[in-house]
Amino acid sequence: MIDTELIVDLKVTVPLRVTDFDRYGRLKPSAVLALFQEAATVQANVMDIGHDAMERRGVFWAVIRTYYEVIRQPELYTSVQIRTWPHSPSRFSFQRDYIMSSLDGEVLVRGTSEWVLMSPETRQFVSLAGVYEPPENLIEERNFEKKQRKIRDFDTSDAVPYVVVPPYTAADINGHVNNSVYADYPFDAINPSSEHSVKSFQIDFRHEARTGDPLAIYTKRDDGVIFTKGVDAKGEIVFAARTEF
Repeated sequence: MIDTELIVDLKVTVPLRVTDFDRYGRLKPSAVLALFQEAATVQANVMDIGHDAMERRGVFWAVIRTYYEVIRQPELYTSVQIRTWPHSPSRFSFQRDYIMSSLDGEVLVRGTSEWVLMSPETRQFVSLAGVYEPPENLIEERNFEKKQRKIRDFDTSDAVPYVVVPPYTAADINGHVNNSVYADYPFDAINPSSEHSVKSFQIDFRHEARTGDPLAIYTKRDDGVIFTKGVDAKGEIVFAARTEF
């Protein structure tokens, strides 16, 4: 029998790797997204809505937005607890919250993400109705009162982009560049100093990117906030990010 408490309120303990941190000993945004994703994957498998289960139903999960706030930076050579729980779905999406804590219970990072189902053939959103049935005892607790807004666009007509070409290793089992990989690109583009410690980070995923296809990364600074977007060869925005230092 599946533990219903585990279904709606999962907690996993994970060791932080040296490669999860940048040169200044700060946890990389890509590592935060990867840790959140791993916890979500574990819970999805427990709920029988993981990758294999959804593949049999002809769909796959995709995250379209992640936002988190840093209360205190985790320390090197430590382990953390990741807690995650899903919320009631709308027609096409549902939100999932996360808390990263030290093993003595101190909250380090709070986050949230929004997930959709997509068709592998059309690459379009699919209604959750009849495909995903949420547990009855979902937790009402939310990390943030308001849903995060779509990141606004900015003019790049006179800008010189930082260009990246996602390699083979950037792809995940869905055949596109994994969401956590994009989180490194804003920081590769701006090369932050030791004084730039992330307070909050949001990334919106607009279109899929394939390995080998170049992405032009543009940035704009605005009062301690850096806006970033990745644009493909067709001129479509693949992702947009907002980083507050």
